[in-house]
Amino acid sequence: MTRFELALTQSYQESLVGLGHQKQAHVTKAVLKLQRGHESSHLHKLEGLPFHAFGVNQGAFRVICKRDGDTLILLHVGPHDAAYQWAARHRVVRIGKVVRLLRTAIEQGVGSKQEDELALPGPLASVPDKTFHHFDLTPGVAAVLRRIPNENALVDLLLCFKEHLAEAILGLSTDPGDLQHLVRAFNDAQKAQAAPEVQPQTEAPLSEVLKANINSADFWLAPTDDALLEAALNQPLETWKTFLHPSQKRLVKLETKGAYKVTGGPGTGKTIVALHRARYLAERLQPIDARPILLTTFSRVLAKELKRSLELLCIDNPKLLERIEVQTITQVAQSILKQASKPAMFLEDDILNACWSKAMRFEGLGRPESFYRAEREHVLARNGAWTESQYLRTRREGRRSRIDRVARRKVWRVLDAFEKELAHRNGGDGASLAREAALLITSGQLNSPYAAVICDELQDVSAGDLRLMAALTRDTSTGKTRPNSLFVAGDNYQSLYRAPIVLSRCGIEVRGNASVLRRNYRTTEGIRKAAIAVVRNISFDDTEDNGDLNVLDNYVSLRPGPQPDRRSFPSAEEEADWIVAQIQQDASAWPLLILTRTNSWLEGLANRLRTRGVTPKLLGAHESLSSTDKVVLCSLHRSKGLEAPRVIIAGAHLVPRPWNGKGDAGDKLIWERQEKCLLYVGMTRARDWCAVTKTS
Repeated sequence: MTRFELALTQSYQESLVGLGHQKQAHVTKAVLKLQRGHESSHLHKLEGLPFHAFGVNQGAFRVICKRDGDTLILLHVGPHDAAYQWAARHRVVRIGKVVRLLRTAIEQGVGSKQEDELALPGPLASVPDKTFHHFDLTPGVAAVLRRIPNENALVDLLLCFKEHLAEAILGLSTDPGDLQHLVRAFNDAQKAQAAPEVQPQTEAPLSEVLKANINSADFWLAPTDDALLEAALNQPLETWKTFLHPSQKRLVKLETKGAYKVTGGPGTGKTIVALHRARYLAERLQPIDARPILLTTFSRVLAKELKRSLELLCIDNPKLLERIEVQTITQVAQSILKQASKPAMFLEDDILNACWSKAMRFEGLGRPESFYRAEREHVLARNGAWTESQYLRTRREGRRSRIDRVARRKVWRVLDAFEKELAHRNGGDGASLAREAALLITSGQLNSPYAAVICDELQDVSAGDLRLMAALTRDTSTGKTRPNSLFVAGDNYQSLYRAPIVLSRCGIEVRGNASVLRRNYRTTEGIRKAAIAVVRNISFDDTEDNGDLNVLDNYVSLRPGPQPDRRSFPSAEEEADWIVAQIQQDASAWPLLILTRTNSWLEGLANRLRTRGVTPKLLGAHESLSSTDKVVLCSLHRSKGLEAPRVIIAGAHLVPRPWNGKGDAGDKLIWERQEKCLLYVGMTRARDWCAVTKTS
């Protein structure tokens, strides 16, 4: 009995997902039968084609494979005739360590003018002459390579190149950030070819080649253990879990001297990288440091999603989950405070409001409560100025209203009264809990309980939380961040709750230690362009150390597609009629996610849909999208972390909402920036189609 080393491709996964749950189960059963040598399972060579196939469910469906010795690559699954037709249109090509699945014939058609305008750039379109020069390519050749429209055409051309040069150019098209490694490998190959009496190297087996980083976006090697293989095949293996782009994989395994930041636009895989990084460190650090890895974010909803995704990611090695702790940073602070028998209760909004009401009895400048709340967040917490002397000395950057020293003392009376009210209730808000927990670590009263910290959605993490993460990862002997101990991911353009923060002022130094992911795997090019137009002129001058100013440069989508459908209706009733028509038009692309700026518009739209025979699911604060959901409503704020095939932003005339005029003038700038980011986030939840509707 031949037992294969199985490799899965993106093409196979996409064809499998399209079959539905029952057929997927049949396919999984057929794969396991083949592995176990069941008498009913037969792998046979396709006549005239470089592929093998085996049957599913008495042969009604066929799995198309590429066999190389004991390695079997699963390429496609579908109905018998359609699967064979697919095999006739495809081939597997190997150039050095690079393996690609290509179409042998691409249907040519004339698209609409809008589709032509949104045609995606070629894989080498942005590579300058000076980069090609590293590989001894002239400007004329470089110009030709830049005009190659897609990877299929590029591979066809490179089959005519020397193998080491072709491999280098393919690597350049896949991961230009790895230029130094590509040049070194190219030069080594050049020298080896020039050396006298060099013995030809034996070609590496396909199973080894598939493990190379450059193939990680297209191929995934399944577990060899029977139980783990069955568990993996029975799980809904999302593409993000199974396949990593080489630029992502390089970051997952990066050796860092201290803190490291990953940024990029929506859909570029920042969360994916954070999850894989957590798994990688759990595997790598176990013999070195027995403490767990902390995977954290700012909200419980997102932490719940991270935990679910991590469980899927570790399906082939569930023991790794014991090495990774998923909590919000506030929960971490509470745990540390409880360990030291300190007040650790997280006070809810009604209690915090009562604390502010009592503190405002000391107000003496005629300022509203919102001014003091903002002063606490943007001056005290941001700068760590938690004593009167620190507050009097600290700069009030970003605050447009000037107050002298006498006025500051009066402001401090209110802020100090609020802190005393928190203490009186044996708890605090996120800022005070993080502050007290960080003090326990930095003072040496407690040791850090974590070997490393990985933080997702960095842009909405508070300054106090950042200082706590810095304390948890600091080397007590040097005062610097420990190697490989702090990895953060975020995008300031998706900031919905916090003003951007200078990381270095919170003890996190990432200058020269940051990477930007450029490839958008989620949205179409049309949606990406429309979303970028919303935030293009936003400035983040107050974050000089994190590289976010160029996040949108060379940010591209990998799929073409139209701009969002924009509609204006005379009334909310007509808007609801149109939405119902969209629901009925395409019942296959579930869920349809409908987003609104206000809860009142959300509730009104839900009622209007119900009267038209559509019962939407109102997504609760702690709920997640399900594969069985059809029509889902939630707010734009709640949409963070979600994605769906189709998205409608309804009642868009309410975006942006005007500033209430209370507080400092600097608050207006933050508010207006966040309103733009809100629309940007909402539009980029869509994978295939987006609509923006408003009423007059």
